[in-house]
Amino acid sequence: MNMNSTMMILLNVMMIGVIMTASSNNWISMWMGIEMSMVSFIPMITNYNNQMSSESMMKYFIIQSIASTMFLFSTISMLIGVNMEIMENLVKLSMIIKLGLAPFHNWVLMIIESMSYFPMFIMLTIMKIQPMIIMFQLNFNKMMTLVILMSMIISSFSALNQSSIRKTLGWSSIYNMSIMMTSTNKLMMSMTYLMIYSLIMMILLKTVMKMKINYLNQMMFNEFSMLIKINMWINMLSMSGFPPTMGFFIKLIMIQNMINENQNMMIMVMVLTSMLVMMFYTRMAFNSMMMFCHMKKWMMISMNKPMYYLMILNLTMMSTMLTMMNFM
Repeated sequence: MNMNSTMMILLNVMMIGVIMTASSNNWISMWMGIEMSMVSFIPMITNYNNQMSSESMMKYFIIQSIASTMFLFSTISMLIGVNMEIMENLVKLSMIIKLGLAPFHNWVLMIIESMSYFPMFIMLTIMKIQPMIIMFQLNFNKMMTLVILMSMIISSFSALNQSSIRKTLGWSSIYNMSIMMTSTNKLMMSMTYLMIYSLIMMILLKTVMKMKINYLNQMMFNEFSMLIKINMWINMLSMSGFPPTMGFFIKLIMIQNMINENQNMMIMVMVLTSMLVMMFYTRMAFNSMMMFCHMKKWMMISMNKPMYYLMILNLTMMSTMLTMMNFM
């Protein structure tokens, strides 16, 4: 996607909406910030090379509009004193829909398949900030525990049978979002997790866009430079949480926080499902490693500087995560 003047304006309006939600102290201003970001994001979904993008745009608009209407109705009802507990649960439900957590996750997978990688990255990272901020303003109850456990289990099992890179990243986003929601009283910890996860995904998508692939089996039938292959391999291991990558350290920080809060059930489910997540990402990494065997001896290694810097960034962030663990 070209970064023209229209795209820059849309991105600026989106970030203004995020800042507005983060800095607001009342529900109506938060709702206005969410709507600003949603309206600015919808034109980004349009992909003129894919006829399904218009359908995805309408699906996204309808689903987000329903969630926003639920949020506005419940907040107004709370302001006039209607049953606070029921209305608070309705607010949570609307934010669960926006986050794409189970059991309201199918819309995420339907939409991302026809999207280009840049708007997909925006939807799976930046567009999650506002619902997360609102969720952390509410009490953590049994409903949220059930949603988090369902999201972990469903996403980890469902991703095992995927061959599409977009759907695999969609399931991964649902899984990681459920981990972020376990930090019930530490918004900054979850935001740090989201920031590191976004960085890893950005590097991974940059590599995938460079390779011009959409499915896992395409890795075996294309010839790329050695640097791109190594970068792809490291990114896959980092996304899976394989030690000692920075994807492992952010999960370790969340586990330490859950231990402090005595969330034993959450820890057990997270550890078990993380093994499944590691399995499907290791499968993708294995495909990239197997590409070494197909490389011709006379192929020249293209030392693409941006790809080289991204690989170094992924490796050097490990020490940064170790330092951050001492302050959380």
